[in-house]
Amino acid sequence: MYSIDFQKLSADNGVPFFINEAGELSNDVYLQSTITDYLKYEGPIDPLFNGGFYNSFNYKNFTASVLLTFSAGNKVRLNPAYKNVYSDLDATPNDFLNRFLFYGDSGTPSILDPRNRTALNGAYPYNAYNYSTERVADGGFVRLKSISFGYTLPKETINRIGFKTASLNVVGNNLFLIYSDKKLNGQDPEFFSSGGVALPIPQQFTLSLKVGL
Repeated sequence: MYSIDFQKLSADNGVPFFINEAGELSNDVYLQSTITDYLKYEGPIDPLFNGGFYNSFNYKNFTASVLLTFSAGNKVRLNPAYKNVYSDLDATPNDFLNRFLFYGDSGTPSILDPRNRTALNGAYPYNAYNYSTERVADGGFVRLKSISFGYTLPKETINRIGFKTASLNVVGNNLFLIYSDKKLNGQDPEFFSSGGVALPIPQQFTLSLKVGL
């Protein structure tokens, strides 16, 4: 992964500035330029390490198991949330809560008013910001992938109701991230650039009753 080298926000209006393809400090970066030396190398997009940890426990008629998965060694690009102009439908990312508001503010770029947008003279610094060094996070994570609990009914109880075996199981899948980069701000690092209309796998809970006749 390579990124545009972000430098600062304008103290006047919160517009981002970069080192562009000409080696100049500017808010105008020509993204179709064949010159790439100005880009900063971030790291691989594919994880260098993947793995998991599984363990199960038994106590009398109770069973429990847990599966943790992890990934490390890669970088992910944050979702491209920034534009020169927004509508009510797309001006809602959490990143905007920390946006530039007043002279000298830091944080993320401002939401420009029409007057300041006109002053850009055809430049698209907000699109460049989406692909800048500020919009890169560590892709490593640890996830609680699955946890299950089971209970096997005692034989004397089962015999009364005419079954040979009976057990009750509760399983939760894809429960939550134990660790991920705070810069992700809620974005799932496991589903970076999934494309199309793909969404992260939702949490799933299953309750099952197994009986043997």
